[in-house]
Amino acid sequence: MTKKQDFIYVVLGIAVVLVIALVVKPAATGELPGLWGAGEPEPTITPAWTPAIPPQTAAPTPTPVPTWDGKPRPIGFVDPTTYQIPAGESRLNMTSLPAVAGPGITRWVTYATIDGQWSGTTGIVRVPFPMWRLDYSDITTSNDEIPFFNCQVMDARDPNRFVRVFTFNFADFLAVKDKPDLKKQQWVSIFYEGYHDYYFVINTRCIDSYHLKIQVPEEYVDT
Repeated sequence: MTKKQDFIYVVLGIAVVLVIALVVKPAATGELPGLWGAGEPEPTITPAWTPAIPPQTAAPTPTPVPTWDGKPRPIGFVDPTTYQIPAGESRLNMTSLPAVAGPGITRWVTYATIDGQWSGTTGIVRVPFPMWRLDYSDITTSNDEIPFFNCQVMDARDPNRFVRVFTFNFADFLAVKDKPDLKKQQWVSIFYEGYHDYYFVINTRCIDSYHLKIQVPEEYVDT
């Protein structure tokens, strides 16, 4: 029994020495207790997953705008549903505004043309100039009783916006009959909102042909 007690005292003594060496002494000196040896570097923890950094993509190169070569470009027709226009929808009936000549402008050149006979909706055309005009003087009728021509200039960025509307009936055609010079002077309209995209909705009745011209001042051709 005495030997057993002596053995227990020895074990307790060793435990006290270890506690003092591993806990009490490091705490007193400001060192944190650890299981690695003195002077050895602390182990580092490596994360099992490293978030991937997405590669940087270069900014897309803008598409260059082609320059105008000075030749008229034709504007074709498209399906009216392209602009969400229901077939047979009634349009505003407005008379054309009187033409206003720009100051100092002596000559206009044709930038684009719209040729046809029937009703239709054109594709989009961009006018890359600050000012332009629409010449609709070249319209021929099949009779003098019920001719009708209607042209709506639409904002391609906002299909609900009518930029301008031109409507001609038999009285308008009769007023310029056999007066081509008067027709060329009056059946034009100037727009002061260039650098924009447009399309045209045309309605006709008893019209043999029409030749509309989008024109710009001659000075813009070389700019």
